[in-house]
Amino acid sequence: MHRNSSELLELDIDTLFEERSIAEIVEIGKLLDAEIERKRSELRSMVGDRYKDVLAASDAIISMKTISQEIVTNIDKITNICEALVSNTLASDPEDSLEVDKNKFEDRTLAVQIRLAIFINEQIWIALDEENNLEAAQCYLLAQHIYTGLSLLKKEVLDRIPLLQQIKHNLVVLRSKVLEKIKEKLESVEITAQETSENLNALILLENQSCDDLLSIFIKHRQTALITVINSSYSSVRIQVSSMVRCLITTIQLLHNCFICTEKGNKGLIWQQLSDIVADSAPHTLSKLELPVTQLTSYIPEIIKQFRPKCRSLENSDSSLKNAKEVLENWLKTTQKTIIDGLEKSLKLITNIRGLHLVREECLKIGLPDNWEQICAETYLNENFNVWYYFFQNLISARCRELISMKVSNIIDEVQKHISDTLENIRVSDKSEADLRWYAWNEDGNDVSKNDNSHLGLTMKIKGYSQNIVELCNKVDKRYLKLLEDVSPYLYGKEFSDDIKFSVVFKDYKFKRKHVDKDEIEYHLRVECTSRSTQIADFIKDIALKGAEDLVVKAIFCARFLQAVSILCPNFNKCCTFNNTSDDWLKICDMFNKSSHILWQYWVKNTVSRTEKEVDKLNNISPKYMIKILSRWDEIEIQEETEEKIFKSHIKVPLKPSLVLSDLLEMLINNLNFILAHTLPKPIHLQYIEQNMSVILGQYKKMQDKDLSQTQALQFLFDVKYLTTLCVPRENIQLINCSQEICDKFRSRVDPFDLDVFYSYLQNNVKRAVIQSQMTMGCLIPSFNQLASLGLPEKSKEQEKIPSILAVTSSSSLSWFPLLPVTVPSQKTPGGVPALKKDVKESNQKSSKASKRGNDPASVMRQSAASLFGGLATDWFS
Repeated sequence: MHRNSSELLELDIDTLFEERSIAEIVEIGKLLDAEIERKRSELRSMVGDRYKDVLAASDAIISMKTISQEIVTNIDKITNICEALVSNTLASDPEDSLEVDKNKFEDRTLAVQIRLAIFINEQIWIALDEENNLEAAQCYLLAQHIYTGLSLLKKEVLDRIPLLQQIKHNLVVLRSKVLEKIKEKLESVEITAQETSENLNALILLENQSCDDLLSIFIKHRQTALITVINSSYSSVRIQVSSMVRCLITTIQLLHNCFICTEKGNKGLIWQQLSDIVADSAPHTLSKLELPVTQLTSYIPEIIKQFRPKCRSLENSDSSLKNAKEVLENWLKTTQKTIIDGLEKSLKLITNIRGLHLVREECLKIGLPDNWEQICAETYLNENFNVWYYFFQNLISARCRELISMKVSNIIDEVQKHISDTLENIRVSDKSEADLRWYAWNEDGNDVSKNDNSHLGLTMKIKGYSQNIVELCNKVDKRYLKLLEDVSPYLYGKEFSDDIKFSVVFKDYKFKRKHVDKDEIEYHLRVECTSRSTQIADFIKDIALKGAEDLVVKAIFCARFLQAVSILCPNFNKCCTFNNTSDDWLKICDMFNKSSHILWQYWVKNTVSRTEKEVDKLNNISPKYMIKILSRWDEIEIQEETEEKIFKSHIKVPLKPSLVLSDLLEMLINNLNFILAHTLPKPIHLQYIEQNMSVILGQYKKMQDKDLSQTQALQFLFDVKYLTTLCVPRENIQLINCSQEICDKFRSRVDPFDLDVFYSYLQNNVKRAVIQSQMTMGCLIPSFNQLASLGLPEKSKEQEKIPSILAVTSSSSLSWFPLLPVTVPSQKTPGGVPALKKDVKESNQKSSKASKRGNDPASVMRQSAASLFGGLATDWFS
């Protein structure tokens, strides 16, 4: 009966006994036993393959344990036998011991020296394990002394000691091991003066170094310790730099305590310890060891018992350190270079100035020894020598300047990006920057602050700074605010605020010492912000004038932005005005204003080009067209008295400029209204007026050569004189002369007799028209004293600088133009004609009637209103 393993494993015992016979059950049992044995064999094979090494190691460990136990047992037996032999020998009769022959004594002396050499070998290893290198060095010298004594024995004796070569080999290994441990200890970052002195003395004993050589070796190992600090891994640069500072402070302190003699005449710790080792009164080296309890110690030769190391450095210690100052100066230079090279990459990891402040704070918290001043004085260092300021401050200051340059450069890049994005947005916006009436004259609930007296939105509207400009300036100013917030803790030790003051802190010596580079960093920040600001102006001029599309709109926006920076960027101002020196900021504002004026000139050119197109309408002098453009003339009655009678006649002279000229002036006024005339810079405003007036006068100059009638000549003469009186600056001699030439040409086209009669009335009407139109044409008046020749008061230069939207913002007596310049025909004007007698009689009658009703207040009010609106109906619109 054959069954596979799966069937055997799935057997049901109860069913098996019910269905099978006993013979079959016995057969199935045998099959189960065979299957179990096969599984065991497979398991052993698997464990042997997978864990073969583990099993072998286990067997080896068990074998080693057994062998080591046997070795220990045998050593104990040998020790007991040797002690028993020694005891039996010493217990014998003294007379017998005295009779011991010389050969046996020599043998025992030789044996004890070999045993002592082995014992000292073990003591050296123990001392090295305990990091007691000075004791290991003394033991090595004693072992070397013992070996030297043994090596001087006779050849036949040496041949009986094969162990001597092994002792020699062990000494060579131990010497290199002790020197290696000394080097490791001296290069430790944290080490005490006691440990340093012990290891240097161990080096003196082994190498017999001179004082100068020992100082150079010490400096060399401390430089290696510094390099170890630099190359170690740290969680932050702050911890790395503070570790370096601690290492250097430790080096200076160790140098003083171990080498330098104090004022009281005490020697350095090295010489004190060395004296306790090699002086004549110092204990012998063998007496410092705990020898095993044995009677063989009595056979140790006296030359070994009395061994004490010798050193020539102790004898010359008084005259040592002659070159200490030179060695120290070389150390300072070498260390400085090491720190510069070592921190170059680490300082790159500090990406903000606040991080440098934290590094400095951490390092200045490191405590100095109480006698630090004495240490500096006695180690040839400068008074109040400070590791931080000597080795690290210049590096931190250089990194601070580098970060400031990087941050200012990043600010310029971000500002340029913001400008580009804003120009792109205004290009696709339906609210043009070239026509701000939608913004300036639209009331908004945010125009006036409800909490304080600041007129935020209204102030911006008055200045002509749209929301795009305000937002752009805010973005720019926030970048400079972040720079100030970053640099403030480093410069002043506190967070930045608008009302930050440091007048008291600056008198503190500790503050000046701590912030020793404050003036230097402030100067660098001011220079960087000032010099890099030219990039903003250059970029704006390039991007504003790039491409013909929306050139004027971009030029106007950029011009306003440059004007707004000086007002809306206070933090930018603070970055350029440290120590109350505002010269750099004034230079920046002046540069921005000049760049703004250059951009405004493109707007001026654009308006002049439109004026050149519109002024062509003056070329049409046909009678049909002239009827359309000529306004109503003034009809004047003149009288001439002779001996016989009075002759009366009527003449007509122009009363107002032609409609074409009025349309041109209205177009110029609209151009100014689009960009808010009161926000236009004064030089650009004057340039706008002069260039447009030059174009208009140039067109009139072309017309003077045409075949003009007397009526046309009088009207054009009136237009030119009106234009010159109202808009042409007195200081522009070229335009004044041009106007004079044009007027002379037009006067030549009028009959001399008529001109003599008409000219005074024409001039009077010109003045009257100018006075009447100064309200509506006020933004075309080049200066406040332009109309002074008409008898109007002038404004002072200080008042001229005050911007105002309406004339009522200033005193009425000093305004550009009166609020309601109503003129009465009977009023005398410069160069005018006496009023007619009829008008005088009518006015007297009216006044007499008014006096009769003077007691009635209601009648007075009605009379005043009637006179006002009557004047408006007759004179203002005449």
